[in-house]
Amino acid sequence: MSKTRKSAQKPASSAKSLKLKKIGIVVRHFQPVADAFGVQLARLILAKGYRVVLADESMSAVKAFKAAFKSKTQIAPKAKLPELTDLVIVLGGDGTFLSIARLMRKRSVPVLGINMGQLGFLTEIKKSEAELVLESILDGGPVTIDERVLFEVTLRRQRRVIFSGPVVNDAVISKGSIARIIGLQVRVNGKFVHDVRSDGIILSTPTGSTAYSLAAGGPILEPSLPAIALTPICPHSLTQRPVILPDSAEVEVVLKDSPGPVLLTLDGQDAIAMQKEDMVTVRRFRKHALKLISSPTRDYFSVLREKLSFGARN
Repeated sequence: MSKTRKSAQKPASSAKSLKLKKIGIVVRHFQPVADAFGVQLARLILAKGYRVVLADESMSAVKAFKAAFKSKTQIAPKAKLPELTDLVIVLGGDGTFLSIARLMRKRSVPVLGINMGQLGFLTEIKKSEAELVLESILDGGPVTIDERVLFEVTLRRQRRVIFSGPVVNDAVISKGSIARIIGLQVRVNGKFVHDVRSDGIILSTPTGSTAYSLAAGGPILEPSLPAIALTPICPHSLTQRPVILPDSAEVEVVLKDSPGPVLLTLDGQDAIAMQKEDMVTVRRFRKHALKLISSPTRDYFSVLREKLSFGARN
C-alpha cells in the first residue's frame, strides 16, 4: 500500500532561494529581439558574479554573445545544460521551453521560462517583468517552484524497445496524410479498456492538458493533479469520450489497424513512424519532476484567464 500512496503523491510547489553558480540560457531561433534580451540578462548575471552558459543551437544568439562578451561566457550544446548549470533561462515560446525541458532526464534543474512567443503557457514570465524576477533570484530571494509531472513513453515493436524517453506535455498517436481513421486498443494496468476508431489519441500530462488535448475536447487539469488524460481525436463514436486516470496507472495503446502511415509524436518535437501491433506504454516518470519557476505575480488560474480568456463572456 505504501508504494501506491507514494506514486499518487501530488507534485509539490515550494518557495525557497536557489544555490547558483552557473546559469544556462536558451534562446529561440531566428529572433533578434530574443538575442538582444539574452545579452541583456547575461550582463545582469555576470554583474552579480555568476557564470553564463549559452546553448549553441541559435547561431544568431551565439554571434551576439561573442560580440558582447568575447570569452566571458561559455558556449555549450543544449543537451549539456542540465548537467552544467544550476538554473536554465528559456527565451522563447512553449516550443523552445519543451525542447530543453525534455532533456531533464538525468538531472532536473529549475527552468525560468520568459515568453518571447505568442501564447506561452510554460513560458509564463512576461518580458516586462523578467529582469526583476531574475534579479530577485540572483539576490537570493524566495523562488516559487512548481514540480510538474513528466511521463515516460516507450514504443515497443515485437517486444523490442524502439524508443523510450520522458515527455512534458503529451504523447500523440495519429494518422498520417490519408484521411481515414485508424484502429487502436487501449489497456490500463494490463486490463482491456476499449477499442478506439478515430484519427488518433492523445495521452496528456496535467501540464499538457491545455495544449493539443484541450483543442481535441479534453479537460483542463490543474497541474498538481496526479493524473493522465486520454483524449481521442475525432472518434467515430459519440460514446468515446476523454478519460482521466491516476498517474499510478500504466497505459498501453496498441495500433491494430491503419490504412496508411501512423506517427507517435512526443511534445510536438519528435515523431516516430509506427507499424501494426506496435505498442505505446505511458507511465509516470519516477526519477524526478520538471522544476518550473512560476510567476510571482500570477497564479495558474490567472494565467488561464489571460491566455485562454477562461470564464470570459462572449
